Amino acid sequence: MKIRKDKYTLRGLALILGMLVLGLILWQFQFYGGSAALIIIASILTVMFLHTATKPQEYFIRDERSVRINEKAGYHAFWILVMCIAILTMMDWFTEILYKDVSAPLYIIGMGSWVTLRWYYDKKGYETDP
Repeated sequence: MKIRKDKYTLRGLALILGMLVLGLILWQFQFYGGSAALIIIASILTVMFLHTATKPQEYFIRDERSVRINEKAGYHAFWILVMCIAILTMMDWFTEILYKDVSAPLYIIGMGSWVTLRWYYDKKGYETDP
């Protein structure tokens, strides 16, 4: 297993080690909740680091097709979200809907539509614009 040693990989490793040391220091001062969270996050990031650092740098370069698919999916997900907000605004005329009540569903709708549209445009292709 060969690990890359470029500056971005070493910066990520330094961040992980810093989080781990900070978690251990906080544990000594009896901040158990924060230190446990930092240690768990550092261990998860270590697994992600090892997975990423063993891949060649060319593996992460995106081609034009995937960039265009992400742009198109993001554009259409934005307009879906705008339409949902417009519908909620019209519903607010007759009911008492608060933004804090619908912020989580709006986030789920936005992210879900973006992921779904990315999958759809990946299968369909991006050449045909409506």
